[in-house]
Amino acid sequence: MIADVASFLLLALALLLAWVVLGPVFFGAPWHWTGQGALRRALDLADAQPGETLVDLGSGDGRVLITAARDYGLKGVGIEIDPVKVWVSRLWAKLSGVSDRVVIHWGNVADHPCKEADIVYLYLSHQAVDRLFPALFASLKPGARVVTQRFCLPGLRPDKIDCGGTLFLYTGRKGQNVDGYR
Repeated sequence: MIADVASFLLLALALLLAWVVLGPVFFGAPWHWTGQGALRRALDLADAQPGETLVDLGSGDGRVLITAARDYGLKGVGIEIDPVKVWVSRLWAKLSGVSDRVVIHWGNVADHPCKEADIVYLYLSHQAVDRLFPALFASLKPGARVVTQRFCLPGLRPDKIDCGGTLFLYTGRKGQNVDGYR
């Protein structure tokens, strides 16, 4: 009896781990976590101000949103396609005491415009950035800032670069036309 329960729990844990590790391969968005140092530099680079809204496209475990809400006074909106990460990030936001300022949506980042964003944070693959980029910039409000980690936006020169050339800041203009996009 105890062996059956232990076997079931091990199988469930193995399936959960396989989903977390292999699931993103099927969605085209492997999980890249952001270290606290780079995260703080990204928020400083964007000149994050209390009360602003940060949208994290592909929010993973929610660490960007939680840090932004807890340490910078931002409202956070996350979009994540992996339901396990959505559940984990919602739980972590609640345990961190910021669930009143952090909302995580389960869905595809391509289906969520960033109209309300003062800051958009992206740590996505080149392929995902290329797919999202035209619609993203067309939906930004004037003065919104986009911070990308590791990958540049196609056809745009960053306004600022930090962290040894791995953080890039762009300032958007609504309806902006960028070198062959839009």
